[in-house]
Amino acid sequence: MTRGRVRTTLDLAEKTSAGAVIALALGPDARTLHLTRTTGIGELTNETWDLGRHRRTAVLAGLSSSHLAVRPDGRLLAGDNRTASLPGGRATGRDLVQGDEIGALAFAPDGSRFAAGDQTGRVALWDAAVRQREGILPNVFPELSQGETGWPDGGPDPVSDDTSEAVSALAVSPDGRTLAAGGEAGSLQLWDITTQQPLGGLLSTPGDPIDTVAFGPDSGTVYAGSAHVPLQRYVIDPVRAVASVCARQRAHELTRAQWRTYVRDVPYRKVCGD
Repeated sequence: MTRGRVRTTLDLAEKTSAGAVIALALGPDARTLHLTRTTGIGELTNETWDLGRHRRTAVLAGLSSSHLAVRPDGRLLAGDNRTASLPGGRATGRDLVQGDEIGALAFAPDGSRFAAGDQTGRVALWDAAVRQREGILPNVFPELSQGETGWPDGGPDPVSDDTSEAVSALAVSPDGRTLAAGGEAGSLQLWDITTQQPLGGLLSTPGDPIDTVAFGPDSGTVYAGSAHVPLQRYVIDPVRAVASVCARQRAHELTRAQWRTYVRDVPYRKVCGD
């Protein structure tokens, strides 16, 4: 045991459910673990485990999902176009991304909203209960549709308008204002959730598929994880974000309302020029 961390090992080899674990979602206070794994005949099964007692407490019928996200209050589990109430586990069909294949799911840390990304580069924003859709970001990697790759050295051929990068990782900042979206080709983009507009351009990445993204507790740092490169850390600079907005929109000057949207923690000043 180290400070603030506890290591534990679960014996998942139960007679009724052998197979590889392909998805994990940790419940509130790290007391519960939800997981997906394959059965002996190749089907998916979703299970709930009590980490304190090291035993399985439920098998969730009807979820059958390879992506999982649990609401911070521990009462709702989201999967592939399905949600399940907890602890009962009753599953309900839900077109989270208009029927396309799920690529990533994420609840806001305060449970206020939910995001679902798909294989076509779209992200749907939902309320906390995942009942009311609040908006759709049609292409979370907008620079790619303009002929850019997002790779440091130019990377492979640019993504055309009809070939979008799949969303592979999502995270909502603790203050609920910013969405981070990672892609399977290595793109990483920040979005303002309120205005549903991108914040600056693509962040520079090594180009590996992004498997996971997370915010620091102050919402000012973003982390991106990939299989073959070290964890990437990005300090969000509001001044640089505004400069990028000015260049992209060719604005003469940001209004005070726009400044509050893009630079919340810095006093207002003129930065775009005439």
